[in-house]
Amino acid sequence: MEAEYDASLVRETLNGDKSAFGLLYDRYARVVRAICFDTSRDVNTAQEMAQDVFLRAFTKLPQLRKAERFGPWIVSIARLVCREWLRSRRRDRHRYTANLPEPVEETRTSVIADDGRELRLAIAKLPENERMALHQLYLQGDSAEVARGILGLSHSGFYKVVLRARERLAEILSSEQETIP
Repeated sequence: MEAEYDASLVRETLNGDKSAFGLLYDRYARVVRAICFDTSRDVNTAQEMAQDVFLRAFTKLPQLRKAERFGPWIVSIARLVCREWLRSRRRDRHRYTANLPEPVEETRTSVIADDGRELRLAIAKLPENERMALHQLYLQGDSAEVARGILGLSHSGFYKVVLRARERLAEILSSEQETIP
């Protein structure tokens, strides 16, 4: 049902109705910004990256073969933009820090305040597909059906990813609790 609606919006956009693309933007902007924020950890940078994602999607929309797969397609563009951003950051960092000594990694000396930072840090340690499943299901509030469609997973595949993410998250949080002095 959601995929059919996306497909009709894609067709309308390709037929010249730019407001249809605006509806696609409204449907997917939050998930795209979440992907970009997950990579950049900066709201402004994430917003700029999301704009780049939608600009690319709009210009490459005629290349989309299956209009009903717009959700997974826009997510893949967002991931590509994030990889490109990370590569450019590494290149820039290498250019500016080539002759500097390596920084010493700080150790955790105090308990992280209970405002969700500890959970966000733990989620950031998960593999990308697990982070995205949790983002969609719990943070974005999407139904499992919508979330799995956006991520391009089967019904059982989505639930396996969510289960694995929750188990891994519990392990991360419990191991961090053990290391707190």
